[in-house]
Amino acid sequence: MTASKKMLLILALCSIVITSYSKNIKLNQQQYLLNEQPNKLYTYQEYVVSYGYLAVQTMKEFKIPASVILAQAMLETSFGNSTLSQKSNNHFGIKCGDDWQGQRVQHSDDEHQECFRAYPSVKDSFWDYGQFITSRPWYLHLFKINTNNYRSWAVGLHEAGYATDPQYSQKIIDLIERYQLYQLDEM
Repeated sequence: MTASKKMLLILALCSIVITSYSKNIKLNQQQYLLNEQPNKLYTYQEYVVSYGYLAVQTMKEFKIPASVILAQAMLETSFGNSTLSQKSNNHFGIKCGDDWQGQRVQHSDDEHQECFRAYPSVKDSFWDYGQFITSRPWYLHLFKINTNNYRSWAVGLHEAGYATDPQYSQKIIDLIERYQLYQLDEM
């Protein structure tokens, strides 16, 4: 499949999401127009349309299911509306760690004023997420799982230590199924 056909499929999926919920979009038209402002307010439809293609690009580069990537980003950022994502473009809640050499931001999460990675763009956040997952030995077993198996990926990420919420993997699976994000894995 050519790159242009793949992009058309992504746009078609995004239009399906918008068409399915067009009543909601019309009700939120004012909010939608504000999305060009620095402090954006996203609906889940706008988040999928805005960042679905980044999830697909990240999947292609790093072999992580796009559905899992986008669902994690949606959950971690409250659909792009969290303070952390707004002030640092960090869409995955990745903390600094000892090896982080990039920009930093202080944010209260599990502990008060923890160090989180900050990025110049959302695209950089998605790319760094892929780098982060592929460079940590405790996630490497996941790459034996087919990218169409989002359930096993979600459970595996959580079991390997991604996120402290005991319901994390189920929340990821619920988002994927509610918004049919598994369609992105076919791109």
